[in-house]
Amino acid sequence: MKNNKKLLIGVLLIAVISVVAVSATVAFFTARRTVSSSKFTMGTLDLDVASNGQKLEPFVIDNIGQNGNISGTKTWTVKNTGSLPGRLLIRLQNVVNKENGCNDQEKLAEPNCEADNEGEMGAVIPVKVALDGVEKVQSTLATADQAKIGNDWNALPPVILDPGQEKTITISWDVNEGQYGNEIQSDSVEFDVDFRLIQLINGPTVTNQ
Repeated sequence: MKNNKKLLIGVLLIAVISVVAVSATVAFFTARRTVSSSKFTMGTLDLDVASNGQKLEPFVIDNIGQNGNISGTKTWTVKNTGSLPGRLLIRLQNVVNKENGCNDQEKLAEPNCEADNEGEMGAVIPVKVALDGVEKVQSTLATADQAKIGNDWNALPPVILDPGQEKTITISWDVNEGQYGNEIQSDSVEFDVDFRLIQLINGPTVTNQ
């Protein structure tokens, strides 16, 4: 009987010790705060290009040669309308020189003009690109020179537009009557001026390729 009592007391002691041990493992202070509504939001890059209040206004010049000179300017205001700064890039694209047929006078100056599908007008027109009134790069409108303005712009110190910031880009051209002849009669040249704003990153930035 005494042994049974000792055994029962031992079991009870083990049970009590177990309860105390379990209580000791969960009896600690806690404090908690939750940061809710966390999210990632991408910034934006957007570009507004306008001239005389008209967005993406091209320039078309007809019947060149009335006074012997081929000259003029075109200015655009370029604005970063996004929320991030970006690098401004400019290049010419889709430069196409057209022959548009050969009259008798052009044939005298260019005997093979009927067999030539590419006009010569662009090659005699030098163009200069200015940033805020300061000349930066220049080339001609020859089809073969299409990449020059973009490549030379790449080599400049990067032009950065902060959000809301504006820059003016002016293209000018000037040829006098002594710099061309009948070989460009009826010729025409068409091209696109491509403006791009590129995100600034910790690595190589896209250039005018």
